[in-house]
Amino acid sequence: MARILLIGLAGDSGCQVAAVGLHETLVEVLAANELIYAPTLIDAKEIPDKIDVAIVEGGIRNTHEEEIIKEIREKSGVVIALGACAAFGGIPGLANLKPGPELMNTIYNNWRGTDKGTIPTHLVSLDEQHPIKDFVKVDFIIPGCPPEVTDIAYTLTTLLSGEIPKYNSTQVCDDCPKERLGVYEPELKRIHEEIPDPDRCLLEQGFFCMGPATMGGCGAPCPTSGNTCEGCRGACLDVTDQGMAMIDAMTGLLNQLKDEFSVETYVGQLYRFTYAESILSEIARRRNK
Repeated sequence: MARILLIGLAGDSGCQVAAVGLHETLVEVLAANELIYAPTLIDAKEIPDKIDVAIVEGGIRNTHEEEIIKEIREKSGVVIALGACAAFGGIPGLANLKPGPELMNTIYNNWRGTDKGTIPTHLVSLDEQHPIKDFVKVDFIIPGCPPEVTDIAYTLTTLLSGEIPKYNSTQVCDDCPKERLGVYEPELKRIHEEIPDPDRCLLEQGFFCMGPATMGGCGAPCPTSGNTCEGCRGACLDVTDQGMAMIDAMTGLLNQLKDEFSVETYVGQLYRFTYAESILSEIARRRNK
């Protein structure tokens, strides 16, 4: 019987809700194992000792969260990063585009509804948003925003059976049924600007779809339904930088664009979920030192 911890950092709980969506599988897991800490499900005051599997949601932005993840790592046999924020920094990682002190000043001194000049001191903010791997060893990740229930079930049941989960080695485009012709529109468009051809590759039509640079295994629900892939599952296996991989995948499109392509303009799309761990972020960090 394994002792399981389920926790959300930074006030997150959406990925934990996805874990509850395991339904029958969750019942089977809980029947054969012990859930010893899960603030969203059971009353819990302190992180216990002797944790076999720790499932952690949310990134790290302050010293309190840093202390918690270090305590969990010390007490756990296996640590799983659940969701994009824990695994890559997630959407909050885009805050790293501004230096920490400048961001805090903007939020607390330049927004309506705040007590101007008063910056909270009960938590010591870090200069950047971090994935948990920046502070502790992470054994496995379950990507997504939120993660696919099938991924959560596979990782948990595989681990608890004594085997090692394997990461998906495909890209979202491999799951997508849309036809690719190798011909690109000469401009980038937003999905709300016109109705795309439902049968043809969205990227070839000029819609910014992150499918070529994003880990597959989700079944491509977003492009299949007519929406672009936003890249929430992070980079494909063996790719170190999702945004750079996407630029490489867009070679055909970039050659035909009427307007000059700017990384600065599209950074929020290239790195919507992975900016905190990106090469671009590291370059900015060194420049600001």
